[in-house]
Amino acid sequence: MGIFNWLKNLFSTPAPAPTPAPAPKAEPKKAEPKAKAAPKVTKASLTKLTKANLEEKGREFGIEVDKRQTKDKIVSQVLAASKKA
Repeated sequence: MGIFNWLKNLFSTPAPAPTPAPAPKAEPKKAEPKAKAAPKVTKASLTKLTKANLEEKGREFGIEVDKRQTKDKIVSQVLAASKKA
C-alpha cells in the first residue's frame, strides 16, 4: 500500500487551509428616513411602463385594467385613476 499512497501524494495537491471569514463590521444605525411622497404619476412616466406594470399600477389606484386594450388607453385609465386618488 505504500506505493499507492506515494503516488497519491505525488499527483495530488494539498488542500488550502481554510481562511477565517472576516468579522462583520458593526455599522452605526441610521435614523429612519421619513416616508417619501409617492412620485408624481405623469403620462410620460406611465408610457415607459409595460402593460403588465401598468396593470399593477392600476391596482394600486383601485382599478382593474384590461391588457387587451391598447397601451395608450391603459395609460389614460391609470392616469385618470391616479388623479382621483
